[in-house]
Amino acid sequence: MIGPVMAVILAAHPLGNFSVNHYDGLTVFPDRIENTAIIDKAEIPTLQQRQSAESPAAYARRACAELGGAVRAQADGRPLTWRVTDASFGYHAGTAGLQTSRLTCRLTAPLRVDRTLALTFANPYLGAAVGWREITATGSGVRLRASSVPARSVSGELRDYPSDLLSSPLDIRQARLTVEPGSGDGGTAVRVPGVDVVTRYAGMLADRLNALVGAERLTLPLGLLALLVSLVLGAVHAAMPGHGKTVMAAYLAGRDGRLRDAVTVAVTVTMTHTAGVLILGVLLSLTASIAGQVVLGWLGLVSGLIIAAIGTALLCSAVHPRHGHGHGHPVRSERGVVALGVAGGLVPSPSALVVLLGAVALGRTAFGIATVVCYGLGMALTLLAAALALRRLRDLPLTRRLHRLRPYTATMTAALVLLVGAGVTLRAAASLIVR
Repeated sequence: MIGPVMAVILAAHPLGNFSVNHYDGLTVFPDRIENTAIIDKAEIPTLQQRQSAESPAAYARRACAELGGAVRAQADGRPLTWRVTDASFGYHAGTAGLQTSRLTCRLTAPLRVDRTLALTFANPYLGAAVGWREITATGSGVRLRASSVPARSVSGELRDYPSDLLSSPLDIRQARLTVEPGSGDGGTAVRVPGVDVVTRYAGMLADRLNALVGAERLTLPLGLLALLVSLVLGAVHAAMPGHGKTVMAAYLAGRDGRLRDAVTVAVTVTMTHTAGVLILGVLLSLTASIAGQVVLGWLGLVSGLIIAAIGTALLCSAVHPRHGHGHGHPVRSERGVVALGVAGGLVPSPSALVVLLGAVALGRTAFGIATVVCYGLGMALTLLAAALALRRLRDLPLTRRLHRLRPYTATMTAALVLLVGAGVTLRAAASLIVR
């Protein structure tokens, strides 16, 4: 049983299951320039692509022709015309029983290097997709006097991504070269960004879950272990920065929250997240016209707006308390509590989505749904734990000494919720604009 599990772990895509990754390997000769263009699609884009009735060979020819028409190159301002000399396409084992795909296009354009030339290159093909983009350039029979890109691929032409690139992959879409007759190469070094420890281990945990779900033979112990790992992964996901879960906990604790409020939010988070994963999974399985990352961006925007609206309502209630209490405590609203839970679970986790799609592909739909539910429960448990911890913190002697701030706690909590909501909204909007 260990063999298949480890094989799936090694096959997991390091850049995320939504990514579409590009590599352009330029080689300048005295009479031409060649480009080895590679597109490595992760599991979900590959799943959507497989809905086409085209054969792999037909798809390769069509896609390479489109790519050749999209890439642009100039020599001293004169446009170069690309011609496809070879096209190949294949599927490879991915994570959770899904597949990844690899398209390789070999392009050539006539070029005469009998003097110093300034070359420019740009590849806008599938520019809206998130992922790794890399360009390299070398000379064969000519010398690269200057180059804005390196001579060697740091990803092994999209076969061996560096381990510390997950949070900020390379995004090189253009290259500038100066070539001249002679021999020798030129290039620049590339600094690969790092990733924090929490993100690294969360990725390892997601790989472990994918391995369990995609195991060749799913036994009861393996199934229970997968559910446990999904629970832990959901809890870690909720605790990571940018999700607003801890701010929700602060809101619950700051409004003298009842345990019932925290449970209501936790249940709503679980139900909303599970429903979101199921709905998006069905849509991605039925049509290739939906871009998963764009959908997540819009859901993130809605989530941020909901949190910001709740923060605004809390701030108004804290500044102008109703019923004449004058203690600065916002009026309880069951609808506000439920809305908070909806905002917390509105954006489906890509990890949970891939697990569901992989389980469905392997004929384990019920198990996939159970895994997604456990993921949502893990998120809810983190929120509950944070709320209870903040309530206990409020009763500590050191905290009680800050009783002078008590009249302002409702206002500060409301302002914090509003600030986080605005931050989530702006970040989601920025991701949509970039696309």
